[in-house]
Amino acid sequence: MPNADSDHIVIIAGIGAVLLRRHARARNIVLRLTDDGDPVVTVPRWVPYGDAIDFVISRRDWIVRQQRERAAAPAAPPPLPSEPIAVTREEARPLLERRIAELARRHDLVVTRVTVRAQRTVWGSCAVDGGININWRTARLPDTLRDYVILHELAHLIYRSHGPRYWRALDRLVGGDARTLDRELRRWPLAAL
Repeated sequence: MPNADSDHIVIIAGIGAVLLRRHARARNIVLRLTDDGDPVVTVPRWVPYGDAIDFVISRRDWIVRQQRERAAAPAAPPPLPSEPIAVTREEARPLLERRIAELARRHDLVVTRVTVRAQRTVWGSCAVDGGININWRTARLPDTLRDYVILHELAHLIYRSHGPRYWRALDRLVGGDARTLDRELRRWPLAAL
């Protein structure tokens, strides 16, 4: 829903409705399409809406091509890299609790509690008090990725944010390139497990 102060909807021939959204920190005009193919344009405060509209018109062919491709694309998610490990939610709890305790002990980290949950969008989280929340579906991942998720949360016991020091600490914990493991994990959408 548009914000009355900073959002405007314009109708452009050959494209349709376009949402123009002002953003105080934007430096450039940015065009993106929503999952439904609707154009959304982020406009810096100092850029007139007319310039943003001209920008959209100059990208009309790209927008139409993208909208057609999205309409023709299959709705099914991409296949998983391999079959998930056959683990039920009940079996996952003791497995994950045990593995978190092992990895925390190995790296001299103190976990105050472990909660196994069924979150829809996250693999896990780390509470300020040292508690680890972990998605039971983590147990269905290959062992290296399961351990990566756990170590990702344990690294938050050292650094709370995802800054450079956090990633260096996580690299040490995983014994290698954490970013590579992070990219591999993205190939395993929670919804597919």
